Amino acid sequence: MKEFKFTIDGNKYEVSIEETGKNSVSVEINGKRFAVDIEKKEKPVVDAQRPAAASAPAKPQPTAAPASKPQGGAGTVKAPLPGSISKILVKEGQSVKRGDTVLTMESMKMENNIMAERDGVVKAIYVQPAQSVMQGDSLFDLE
Repeated sequence: MKEFKFTIDGNKYEVSIEETGKNSVSVEINGKRFAVDIEKKEKPVVDAQRPAAASAPAKPQPTAAPASKPQGGAGTVKAPLPGSISKILVKEGQSVKRGDTVLTMESMKMENNIMAERDGVVKAIYVQPAQSVMQGDSLFDLE
């Protein structure tokens, strides 16, 4: 069983996650238990939602990139989870091979390598070191 403590918008959550089967887990949030079925996808994406009872008014989130750069094309790599950008290891216009680490981000006190999903050229980078990102925010474009 894995246990986590989160603070989201000033609200504290104690979360326990226990694997109950090949594609299912039991998640307990502040004492309330949920059975969660996991759907396998080509690229794992976590869809975490705050429990309805503890919801607070949404605070505006900073954008992941300057407004002058359009985001969200077919080659856009997005943050797989919320975190903070630690290092950017490439520059715009640089060629990368599939599996090359493009940037690292810290999430839940763990460093995560964000890698190129295919061979290509880094067209645009939307983040900077020390910038906080949310799950699904655009990180970089690969063409």
